[in-house]
Amino acid sequence: MNAVLESIEPQSLYELAWTCAPGAMFAFDVDSGTIVDVNPFAEALSGYSRGELLGLEILQMHPVAERERVNSEFVRLHQQPSRYAGYHLLRHDGQSVPVVITCSKSEVVASRPVLVCVYSDVTELEEREHRLATKRWAISAYAGAASALWQKHTSESLIEAICEAITRESVYMFAWVGIAEDGPSRPVRVAAASGSALGYLKGLRMSWSSDDPMGQGPTGICIRKRQLQIVDDTETSPIYAAWRERAKQFGIRSSIAIPFNNNGASHGALHVYAAQPYAFESVAIQVFQHLAEQIGHGMHAIEQERLLHAEQERLAKTERQLTEALSAMVAPIVTAMEMRDPYTAGHQMRVADIACAIGKEKGWSDAQLQGLRVASMVHDIGKISISADVLTKPTRLSDADWEVIHDHPDTGFRILKDIPFPWPVAEIVRQHHERLDGSGYPYGLKADAILPEAKVLAVADVVEAMVADRPYRPSINLDSALQEIERQAGTKLDAEDVRICAAMIREQRFVLPKIAMR
Repeated sequence: MNAVLESIEPQSLYELAWTCAPGAMFAFDVDSGTIVDVNPFAEALSGYSRGELLGLEILQMHPVAERERVNSEFVRLHQQPSRYAGYHLLRHDGQSVPVVITCSKSEVVASRPVLVCVYSDVTELEEREHRLATKRWAISAYAGAASALWQKHTSESLIEAICEAITRESVYMFAWVGIAEDGPSRPVRVAAASGSALGYLKGLRMSWSSDDPMGQGPTGICIRKRQLQIVDDTETSPIYAAWRERAKQFGIRSSIAIPFNNNGASHGALHVYAAQPYAFESVAIQVFQHLAEQIGHGMHAIEQERLLHAEQERLAKTERQLTEALSAMVAPIVTAMEMRDPYTAGHQMRVADIACAIGKEKGWSDAQLQGLRVASMVHDIGKISISADVLTKPTRLSDADWEVIHDHPDTGFRILKDIPFPWPVAEIVRQHHERLDGSGYPYGLKADAILPEAKVLAVADVVEAMVADRPYRPSINLDSALQEIERQAGTKLDAEDVRICAAMIREQRFVLPKIAMR
């Protein structure tokens, strides 16, 4: 049998809803803007008693900066229910609580228009959104810093990129990196900075000295003690007293300073600032600590790269000096040889010019061309062991004479092999009379067993020898000399080297050095 419930008076339900509602409810007179009633939750949220709230203007429940907006939005516009975000309730203790306000349309109660507004505390919601935004920013900032580590090539560009990554699209308004320097006042040098409050650093003297008043702030303590320093609120922090007014000027309310160490070479701190107090939560702090570590590691890597580059430059300079000294040794050797054999005076220099022109056409590097030139200039140095009578013999050479002549490449190798040239000069000299088909001397090498430089030198040597006078025969004309090397192309001489030599001479892209007639 069903129980018959007695009806409950609506007025009792309304009173129950008003008393137990989980939102802070304010009823105020639309005409005067004064509060005419509040529920218990409104007392708890505002910190005022009901008696203290009655008669207050609703505008007084908001910070001064919001009152004009309150008056224009929901005090005057009350023809229909509305919802408003972005407001704050000013508590009795002065604290501002973020709220979302839901208003009824105005109703006439006891002959006067009354508006009921529910203030919902969204502090927890905003904190969750802030934490989520912080995590999103942390991922973005760390990705930007990682990219900077790969792309930047100087310490300054690296830390500048990291500061930009921190302040780009984030809740953090300003970031900079300070490097501790030695000296009487132990100054802190600003290495990089980014953000909307760059002017904060202008004209600001910073120190990490314990004896300097400017070293007693977060920067000095962080660098000196190498400890994390957080200022939750610049307006109340004792260690921020000296910079409080400056912070107000630029809207700074909290900061963090994280130390880093460049593997002992230098040390400093990463500084980040926010416009809100208590802005640095655990997630962000961890990211900043990682970024500070990356700054230290990155600066160390860049410094090591710089030192390595400087050492490479020093070694390259030393090698150039050695190469120049060794090359300078060649000239007097050539002069001494030509004094013994006036008929070949200038021969080695002309061969060097022809050979290097061919090598240049082939696209060889400057270093390879320099080695080719040195080898060409001394390719006949082995003839120093041949008697002047044989070298200047006006008749055809005998078989015995040719045997002596055939030894000169090997003799040249023995003379040059212990000189520390950076190129295989001695081996090039030994091979310059070798031929592709194995018919050359002294070892009958074939094809790829012959160095590329020796192949080029062979072509240049043959051309120059044919167009110059010799004691035992007159010179032949240039066109006949080119036809002769073309006849030997691919069998005795390298075909590509011959093609290049003939083409550049015929097209007058290279002019044979003038040969003195005898």
